[in-house]
Amino acid sequence: MPDVRDSFSKVAANYSKSTFHASSVRLQEVVDLVRPKQGDLALDVATGTGNTAFALAPRVRRVVGLDLTREMLDEARRVAAERTITNLDWVIGDASHLPFQDDTFDIYVVRAAPHHFTDVEAFLTEAFRVLKPDRDAAFVDCAPPLPARDVLHEVELRRDPSHILSLTVEEWVAKLERAGFEVETAQARELDWNYEDWMGNMSIGAELSAELAAVIESAEGEAREQLHPQRRDGKLFHAYWHALIRAHKPSR
Repeated sequence: MPDVRDSFSKVAANYSKSTFHASSVRLQEVVDLVRPKQGDLALDVATGTGNTAFALAPRVRRVVGLDLTREMLDEARRVAAERTITNLDWVIGDASHLPFQDDTFDIYVVRAAPHHFTDVEAFLTEAFRVLKPDRDAAFVDCAPPLPARDVLHEVELRRDPSHILSLTVEEWVAKLERAGFEVETAQARELDWNYEDWMGNMSIGAELSAELAAVIESAEGEAREQLHPQRRDGKLFHAYWHALIRAHKPSR
C-alpha cells in the first residue's frame, strides 16, 4: 500500500491554499465543534499544512500540529512565519501512535485525514488516551452515504492510492462509542463539490481526471441521485459529504 507521505510530500503547497482545507467557513465548523477556551492546549492530528492549527491558535494557549509528512510541516512552518503565529509546535508523528502522555490535551482535532488511516480503532484509542477527561474532540472527515460511497471510493483510490475508506456517520458513531467517547453531535454536511479543484489538490493529470469524472457522471440509481453530478460552464460539480462530529471524553 502506498505511503501517505508519498502521496502528499510533492503537493504540500497545494493544501495551504486548497479551497476546502483553507476555507474560513469550513475551519469555523471545527472551532464551533470543539469550543476552545483561551487557556487550552490543543492537538491537531494530521495537521497537514496547518490550516486547522492556524484557526485554533488565536483561541487557545498553544496548538501542537502533528503530521507524518515532513514536507507538509515545512509548509506549515513557512505559513506560520509568514503570518507571525508563534503559539504553535510542529511534531512528526503517527495518529495511531501519539508521542504524548495520557490526559495531555484539552482539545483534540482531526480533519480530512482519517480516511487515510490504516487502523481506525488504534487512532481512536489514542485520541481518547491523550485527551483530558471531561473535554471534547472534533472529528471531521469525508463521509458519503451508501451507495454513493461505492462510486466515490473508486475515484478516491485512483486519485490518491493512500486512501483507505471513508466512514459513514453511523460507522463513526459506533467506533467512537466503542473507544469510550460519548458522541454529542454527529451529522453529515453535504457540499456542492468542485471536481476540478479536488483533482487539482493532488495535481492529477488531465487524462486520469477525465476518466474519474466519467466514473462519477456514469453513476446510476440511488448513487446518482445522491451525487447529482452536473456540468456548469464545462466544469463538473457533484455532492460531497463530511462528517462533523463532537465527541466527549467522560470524567472518570
